[in-house]
Amino acid sequence: MNDAQLIEDLRLLQKQRIYFGHQSVGSNILQGLAELFFAAGVRLNVVPVHGEALPEGAVFAESEIGSNGRPQSKCNAFGYNVAAFHSLDIALMKLCYADFNRETDVPRLFEHYRQIVDALKAQHPRVTFVHVTVPVTVRPALWKRITKSLAGRENLGDLENLRRAEFNALLMKHYAGEPIFDLARVESTFPDGARNAFRYAGKTVYSLVPGYSSDGGHLNADGRRRAARELIRILSDVARHRASRQAAVATGGSGRCAE
Repeated sequence: MNDAQLIEDLRLLQKQRIYFGHQSVGSNILQGLAELFFAAGVRLNVVPVHGEALPEGAVFAESEIGSNGRPQSKCNAFGYNVAAFHSLDIALMKLCYADFNRETDVPRLFEHYRQIVDALKAQHPRVTFVHVTVPVTVRPALWKRITKSLAGRENLGDLENLRRAEFNALLMKHYAGEPIFDLARVESTFPDGARNAFRYAGKTVYSLVPGYSSDGGHLNADGRRRAARELIRILSDVARHRASRQAAVATGGSGRCAE
């Protein structure tokens, strides 16, 4: 994405009514978003909300939802907020790496997410919902993995990234053809385009590039700006599709446009 493209995309987002429900990694991404807008000399109307009505006009509303470690509470809070807000153009939520552990029932959690989001889509057909893959974490150091292996103990860090990969695979498959912000891919892709991947339990699993993180899970300046750039690209593409569909309807066309 060159600077001219970035500025064009940012100006598109200035005209949208967007809601983003998240927790701490989401705050990292929002910081990266603010840094990109500042560098480009473009202003975005970011407004923290806490259940109250959204202000009029274009807005990028954001709020923390639910509690880390209780992913169903995040889905429920997102559903409540979207239902309370009026005239949204785009809505998205993200789960956190902290929502997944060795005991996570991934199919059950995905089904809860699917029920919430699909109900919202039916109730709010004018809103475009963007799905977000679950962020991943840095693998434990090699010596820790070897020590645990020699002791016959499971590597919980790798197992938790496996659970996140399982959820992300379900999301990517079920919502193929819909807009998806693949945060896990951004986090696990090196600057040269290679993926930070490993094998676990016979499956390919991805982990956070260490150079993108401040503590093994949250994003540093490089990581948050990379994630923010990809989010801008996805949201601006959605905005273009929405504008194209609205133009088609206005001119008597079918108004059908893939989002």
